[in-house]
Amino acid sequence: MKKLRKYLFLERRKRNYFMEWKDRIDEMCAYELEEQIIYSIKIGFLSNEEIQEECEEYIENYDDVGKISSEEFLEIVMKFRKEFQNVGEQENFLKLDLAFKNMEKQGIVALHEDCACGFEDCTEIAAKRYENGEKVIGCCFYTSQDVERILDGNRLFYFSFGNCFEEPTTEEVGQIIVEELEKVGFVVQWNQSADTKIAIVDFVWDKKYCE
Repeated sequence: MKKLRKYLFLERRKRNYFMEWKDRIDEMCAYELEEQIIYSIKIGFLSNEEIQEECEEYIENYDDVGKISSEEFLEIVMKFRKEFQNVGEQENFLKLDLAFKNMEKQGIVALHEDCACGFEDCTEIAAKRYENGEKVIGCCFYTSQDVERILDGNRLFYFSFGNCFEEPTTEEVGQIIVEELEKVGFVVQWNQSADTKIAIVDFVWDKKYCE
């Protein structure tokens, strides 16, 4: 988040966003809330209402922080949305989503950033599918931290993966993931080891929230 924080600092020097609400709550809390809102908007998975709810949960961690109503939080999020929402056709994210759908067809549980617990979520979903008689061989996912690194300027977008049974092996599942990512046009980096994450090279995050 270092580059994002530096960006926010420079932006603050040029203009002060909605100082009225910031003056009414703890300074550090206001800073962290602003960062959280912008980050959530740039990620593109959450609606304004969902971001507002997260803000309200976050502010509960502070004592004597001040008060802002739900309506005011929602208005703040909407204003930030106009400023920081990704624009364009989501070309990279749609390619990634297509690759994930193709992985699913081959029995790989593929989850986007909104997964909460990574391997735990994948294992739970895989178990349910297996009980329903569906083909399940492994999993692939990325975390909020992986997206955060991309927004922070990292060249590599990392994916965790694994297998469900002895066959196919973790390496074989990894190879399927690599092939599906390459089929949609990504340049992929992986040393074919089960202990090394798969990465897309020079990925640009362009997802935007769509109702």
